[in-house]
Amino acid sequence: MSRAKILMLLALFAWVALACWNSVKPLPPGTHVASLAARLAESQIDVIDDSSQRREILAHELGAIDRAEQMIVLDQCPVAREVAQHLLTRRRQRPNLKVVLVTDPLDEAYGGTPAQYLVALEQSGIIVARVRLDRLRDSSAWYSALWRSSVAWWSDPFDEARGESSLRSWLRRLNFKADHRQLIVADDGSGGWLSMVTGGANGDVGVELRGGLARDIVASELQVAAWSTGDDRLPAAPPAAARGLGTIDARFVTEGAIRSALLDAVAAAGSGDQISVAAQIVSDRQLVGAALRAAARGARLDVLLAPEAAPNAAVAAELTRGGGGMIEVRWFSPNQTPVPTALALVRHRSELWVNLGAADFTRSSLDDFNLESAIELRLPAHAAAARALALHFAKQWSSASTYAQHADESQAAYWQYRLLQAGGLAAF
Repeated sequence: MSRAKILMLLALFAWVALACWNSVKPLPPGTHVASLAARLAESQIDVIDDSSQRREILAHELGAIDRAEQMIVLDQCPVAREVAQHLLTRRRQRPNLKVVLVTDPLDEAYGGTPAQYLVALEQSGIIVARVRLDRLRDSSAWYSALWRSSVAWWSDPFDEARGESSLRSWLRRLNFKADHRQLIVADDGSGGWLSMVTGGANGDVGVELRGGLARDIVASELQVAAWSTGDDRLPAAPPAAARGLGTIDARFVTEGAIRSALLDAVAAAGSGDQISVAAQIVSDRQLVGAALRAAARGARLDVLLAPEAAPNAAVAAELTRGGGGMIEVRWFSPNQTPVPTALALVRHRSELWVNLGAADFTRSSLDDFNLESAIELRLPAHAAAARALALHFAKQWSSASTYAQHADESQAAYWQYRLLQAGGLAAF
């Protein structure tokens, strides 16, 4: 065998090995988290409905920053200008305040945080952890293996000029890696702790919890910050909260644990139960299959999707066709603002199960490829938070377009979606 053929075989073997390893390698600390359930009273949870564009979520975030005395931990991208300003102001007012910002290193040209914001925060003593996304598994394994073995050597997001799109940054983005977690944890200035999980700065609904999950959320974020920065200034997580006496169970779930929670809840639904889903994209095959099986058991499903997202038309057709009349799909207004937060509700008799967060219901979000976060709630259907979330979905549903307006039942659309997803050639 010629030397050229041997070199080609070695290169092919290295490419395949790299692709396989980065598809299954151990997850870094702080990922795939499913916390123990925290028991909360109704007074400890608030639903922040921002569908009227009053910027209520931002107001709650700024209030949490302004009250903090001990620690603030955020995971956001992009960081809003107002958030950065309030962090700088609070840091000046309380020099001993520990502040950790975990953020996606996405270039400003592609929607990331302006570089001057992050530099100003760092200069004030705030720890800014730009996530080392290459530590995560690869969803587009074949492309990413080629990228890792060639372009990655001279394509570091921490070395490139900010605010400018380039060939290197464009090629890096084709790895489809991101930190989508959108949350903030802070002490309330009176010895308690407050946690917020939302769909992002432009999300339309969020949930605010007092007590309970603060330690679990902060512990996960600090682990991510540690392997992203190696900074020895990182603070310790707050103490664990005592077991509460309320009627609401809350869990913090991330990455693939979100999928497990969704599948368990949908699998428990049957005749007489109601499943309501609102998300930018639903394309995860396990979740689609679980929805069809729930419909076959007699559960009723209402599914709200964005019409402009690539796989949604194919998935909507599959659900409508295979749901036996038990699944109805409707559409958000195209490019709707605020952006719909991923929300799943399962009503079972007098109990409501909720999953709310920034993770779309896609393979990339639910298969441990990106950083994602969500809050899972089990609460009485008559609880104020349950009624607020049900009302939020009902308003979305009543203003949505019918399935027929954006339907595409072609086999071409279906197989395009399936092949792109199976090959890791798309972000869904």
